[in-house]
Amino acid sequence: MEVRNVKSIPAIELPGLKHQTLASHAGGIHAFEVWQQSLGPGAATPLHRHDCEEVIVFTGGNGVMHHAGIETPCTAGTVLLCQPNELHQIVNTGSEDLTLYGILAVSPVPVVDAAGAPIPLPW
Repeated sequence: MEVRNVKSIPAIELPGLKHQTLASHAGGIHAFEVWQQSLGPGAATPLHRHDCEEVIVFTGGNGVMHHAGIETPCTAGTVLLCQPNELHQIVNTGSEDLTLYGILAVSPVPVVDAAGAPIPLPW
């Protein structure tokens, strides 16, 4: 068993996005990944999909999830269950950071855009 503190896990900061990989294959967890992310006001993830299930738990802020032509509001306490290859995008629509945990059922996670082109992840 390994014990970590979130503050000790390196964060990757991109324009509008802060990402921490809390658990992954690289860290000794082989069956899934856990991400902690925050999107700044107006920031969005690209429209994307991955060939695995994903659970997204929102912990703060206000945003929407675009999926299957639907716009779902997301605030603290919202839990989204994404099926494999379901196109989706998260957009921060509020004035504060939109914070979330993403739990993905494979590690490493290959991510592709709507056309199927790979999106290289910087983490």
